[in-house]
Amino acid sequence: MPKFACLTLGLAAAIATATGALAETTRPLDAISACRLDDERIVLRFTFEGGACQQPGEATVERGKDGLGLVTVPTTNVGEVCTMQIVDVPFAAVVKAVRAITTLDVTVLKPDGGRQALGSTDIDSDPAVECVAPAAAPQ
Repeated sequence: MPKFACLTLGLAAAIATATGALAETTRPLDAISACRLDDERIVLRFTFEGGACQQPGEATVERGKDGLGLVTVPTTNVGEVCTMQIVDVPFAAVVKAVRAITTLDVTVLKPDGGRQALGSTDIDSDPAVECVAPAAAPQ
């Protein structure tokens, strides 16, 4: 195979890879914050741009390296008829996170499982700062 053919194929592969990575666009989380309630729990709050019928689910935390907690928040569409309107969707919950976790990387997932929004925050563990759990949602 001629050298220029190898270069052309390599360039085509690089463009295809980059295009695939760019196809999944994410938005940043807004007003993200976390504070420690106790040795096992934190309060995590943020908003993200989502659909008018989109509702966040229960957050899960995996322990990463060097004090990092990897948080995943799935979402579902609620309601039978949803418009394409984009709204700020709030999230506030008590999440299990051991004291060794000091920083959170948060990923909000679309209802189809793709990444929708990303953010990062340190967990405020200052005892002088009041950390209040969000009110329970009405049933």
